[in-house]
Amino acid sequence: MPSKNIIRVSEFEKLYYDNAKPFKQKHWAALCNYLENVNKKEENRIEYFRILKNGIQFTNYVGVIQAGNLTVEILPKVDKGNTTAANKSIEQLEEKISREKQQWHHVLLQMLKECRLLKVNHVDYANLNLRSNSILDIYIELFLEEAERLLHEGLLKKYQKKEGNQTALKGQLQFSKQIAYNSTHGERFYIRYTEYNRNNIYNQLIYKTVQLIPTISNNTYLLDKVSRLLLDFPEVTNCMVNTDTFYHLQFDRKTERYKEALLISKMLLLNYRPDITGGTENVIAILFDMNKLWEEFVYRRLKKEEATTNITVHRQQSSNFWKPDNSNYSKKIRPDIVLKHKEGGAEQIIVVDTKWKILQDLTSSDEDLKQMFVYNLFWKCDRSILLYPALKEEFASGKYYDYNKLEAFGSLCSALTISILDKSELDKEFGKKIINKIKMK
Repeated sequence: MPSKNIIRVSEFEKLYYDNAKPFKQKHWAALCNYLENVNKKEENRIEYFRILKNGIQFTNYVGVIQAGNLTVEILPKVDKGNTTAANKSIEQLEEKISREKQQWHHVLLQMLKECRLLKVNHVDYANLNLRSNSILDIYIELFLEEAERLLHEGLLKKYQKKEGNQTALKGQLQFSKQIAYNSTHGERFYIRYTEYNRNNIYNQLIYKTVQLIPTISNNTYLLDKVSRLLLDFPEVTNCMVNTDTFYHLQFDRKTERYKEALLISKMLLLNYRPDITGGTENVIAILFDMNKLWEEFVYRRLKKEEATTNITVHRQQSSNFWKPDNSNYSKKIRPDIVLKHKEGGAEQIIVVDTKWKILQDLTSSDEDLKQMFVYNLFWKCDRSILLYPALKEEFASGKYYDYNKLEAFGSLCSALTISILDKSELDKEFGKKIINKIKMK
């Protein structure tokens, strides 16, 4: 297998192909085909990236895309920076750019971990050298560790119904088929019986994922693990996989231990698109909407502060705000986070809405301000916060006009930009900084 190049880019950067560089026209064609195939199956078009004339432009989705021998990592971005990504592998990048990309690579992994999208036990991520290995390899290693653990503990056994010719009579004899198939073979019995074995959907999915890994990784450490697993894994039948396969899985006392492995298995199997035209540019993508990741991260950090701040943190509370006359269905509004603080008999409420975008001059868009105005009315609160990421902390407030008197009144909306970093690491005091800046009374 040819060696893989790893390119690191930031959100919204453009990457143009050049056949003398890692990102070539064949990779661009594979990504075009991938996006087209993905959106054939989706009701609403998902813009993981935009197709340009000689390249692609990334959007607010972060993670990893692999096309053939090329791996592209899309990393978070909190400043304007470059608009065009360098078509170079991470070994070819200038030292300053390489350090910055490595920092955000590490931050993304930490955010995925905190949001429980990446289960890791050590900061150094086991045996992987993060400078030269991709996020995809990290997911693969975590999957293999889970698969090895399952094999060591003993794979799940389930009862399986079978039917066919046997040389011994066990189970239920199928008389009509016995006559049809065995009229001249008295030594055979056509029976229906139950067998207790490891050939079930849980083990089939694990095995199918293990078989997939050599086609998407050439990491020798990982491939060695795969070889050992394939030698030890019992024989199971192949299974067809789609979204419903994972949707119908049931987890109980016996199958709960499969959950982490099958979460990664789902990512790998459902996001893999082999090149059916006969070429070599198979594509796999594991991508996360940065808006949702930011919301999840802020919520989890604020939730940690509940015990020490006497504040309760609620998420995705909804309220009806419009109902058509000819239907019982109501449209709802749902802010990201609602903070409640009770002191004495009074309760103070602050609505926080997270926005993963770069804010210029602490001026929120008309759309965002109108949205927060509605939240203030429906949650009967006099303050709301729009929370944006940034390299430095800034805070600005403004008052809404009374829509009856056309003059400023008590309802406020503030814009807060806040850094998630403390030097090169995620800031451990992130949630506390937000609470202190809001200054709930």
